[in-house]
This record gives sequence, C-alpha cells and structure tokens, in this order.
Amino acid sequence: MQDERGRIIEARSLDGDCRLLKITAPLIAAQAKPGNFVMVRVSPSLDPILRRPFGILQSEPPHIWLYFQVRGRGTRLLGSLRSGDSLDILGPLGNTFPELAGNKTLLIAGGRGIVPLFHYAKTYAAQQQLFLLYGGRSAAELHLLEEIKAIPFAKTVIFSEDGSIGQKGLLTAGLEKIIAEQQPQATLSCGPEAMLARLVLMLKPVKTENYASLEALMGCGFGVCHSCVVLAADGSYRKVCDEGPVFPLEGIQWSN
Repeated sequence: MQDERGRIIEARSLDGDCRLLKITAPLIAAQAKPGNFVMVRVSPSLDPILRRPFGILQSEPPHIWLYFQVRGRGTRLLGSLRSGDSLDILGPLGNTFPELAGNKTLLIAGGRGIVPLFHYAKTYAAQQQLFLLYGGRSAAELHLLEEIKAIPFAKTVIFSEDGSIGQKGLLTAGLEKIIAEQQPQATLSCGPEAMLARLVLMLKPVKTENYASLEALMGCGFGVCHSCVVLAADGSYRKVCDEGPVFPLEGIQWSN
C-alpha cells in the first residue's frame, strides 16, 4: 500500500456524467492487480475529510486509469479536475481476482461494474480464453466499447435494456445461452446488487467457480472503520475493503 501524489495526464468527459482519468502514479501502478481499488482525496483541503473509493480500471506503470460517474459532492470535485492537476491516492487496496490460469472464464459486467473486469481482461486476455457479457440501461452507459474491441476476447455479447445497442433486455437474459455454448469453468462478475443476486441463483446448477467484486461505502479503505461490512452466507460479516472486494459469489447473503 502506497500513499502517493498522483498527477492527472488525461481527463475525459463521457456521456451520462461519467469521467475517465489517466493518472501518473508509478508506485501504485507497479503493485496494482485486477480487483484492487484506491482511496482518493478529492480535494486539497480537509473538506470533504474522507477519501473516496474507486476501482482501478487499468494499470500500465507508471499510469493507472479511473472510470467513475459524478453522483455526489466527492465525485463532482474529482470530476472537475483537469490534466496537470494532482491528487493524493492511497493504494492499491483490497484483494484481487484469482488468476484462474488455464480456465475458460466468463466475465459478467453490469454498467460501471466493467471496471475490475476490464482490468482483469487487459491483464490476462492474451494468456486465457475469456468471454465477456456486458450490459447497461442504454448505449449511452456503455462507454468502453471501443477499448473492449481492442482486447482479444474469445466472444463478446452486449445487452442494453432499451435495445439501443446489442441485444435488448437484461444481460442475465443472455447468460444461459453463453454458458451452454461456451461451457466456461469460472465466472467473474461485478455490477448492481440485484444483478449479482440473480446470478447466484442462475449459476447454482452450473458447475462453475464464481467470484464477484462488490461495491460499498467506505470511510478508510483498510479495515479500521467497519463502514463497509456485508452479510456473508454463513451469517458472519465481512469487510469489503480488506477482506474483499472480491468474494466467492456464493459466499455472500444476497437479498432476493
């Protein structure tokens, strides 16, 4: 874990109030792996006092990329930064996806849940057979399609709820077909909680190894404040920040 002063070298505004930042942070970039996240101080002052968590979209030393939507005061402050601005970054934090070498692996991304899966694909696609199932409410929410085309996926299936791109409907509608066709040995997923809760039911009869990356509100990012706990399947609680954010999909008690 490093507390590093990063410098923004590219700041892109995307549809739907989303932003893409390319940041020079050599110490963090050298250690970051798929699934890791960072805690970012979004203002040079102590207001707001708490850092904000962001998944690492991509890491190519000395750079990392952050992809996020402007939703509140913290992300609005971060989204207002431009090329040349600097910011304090703590990371990499959390655990990572297992490498799953030799497995046929299906990546299931809902909306901004593409972040850790994109990082996984950029890291391992040249070494593994990867399939991508990616969906959102509309084409305007799927900002990374051009970047995804450059990754050598064995197959990519796109869904949009309004039918503006790819197949119309929820991405879970395409799950059974792609599993029957490709017979993956493992799945990695990230997205809305309702999607993950649906996945655990759909994947139960399938003999796959399943992992999910969770999102949670965090105060510290390294296990001190306990603000990010989730209920595990065994009735205990797990901290998303340092015991996650990656968990076995079946290891979480989902609300169905």
